[in-house]
Amino acid sequence: MKAGYYKIDLNKTLWEVPERYKSLSPVGSGAYGQVCSATDTATKSQVAIKKLARPFQTKIHAKRTYRELRMLKHMKHDNVIALLDVFTNADDLETFSDLYLVTELMGADLNCIIKTQRLSDDHIQFLIYQLLRGLKYIHSAGIVHRDLKPSNVAVNEDCELKILDFGLARHTEQEMTGYVATRWYRAPEIMLNWMHYNHRGFG
Repeated sequence: MKAGYYKIDLNKTLWEVPERYKSLSPVGSGAYGQVCSATDTATKSQVAIKKLARPFQTKIHAKRTYRELRMLKHMKHDNVIALLDVFTNADDLETFSDLYLVTELMGADLNCIIKTQRLSDDHIQFLIYQLLRGLKYIHSAGIVHRDLKPSNVAVNEDCELKILDFGLARHTEQEMTGYVATRWYRAPEIMLNWMHYNHRGFG
């Protein structure tokens, strides 16, 4: 095991993390990884740690991993999730297989909130305002998210909103991939297989 790291089993998955991160607790999982909350003893703050599932198993997985790292590393905005740390338990390239991303810890995703709470008009307006602020910043950098949906938008107890999951994000180019985004949240230009969609859409 790498020096300064320890092992912990979470939901039948082995995690190997630096000793600075304590009190790990599972908070969610998806097709591309698992997420747990943790205490960062160096900053005395609560963080989220995402263990990417098989990040380099295929070319598609590797591209998604690279995109998320690249995008989050360079984006700094109140309404975009902040990347705080990146680490691996590997000592060398031969054993490099797991990758962990550390971000701000948010309360819940918008999908969960919509299903469990009735939002007032003021709450809805404030959430939409923050979402559009985040999108304006992302688009100003020449980036399209391509997988914007309620489960990729996080909200904390103060109603602060942040956009998550940049694994499908791309810089705007002449031609873009047609088959992206979760089916029910695809923009019309993607559904119709237009290859020249850009940042002018909300996504």
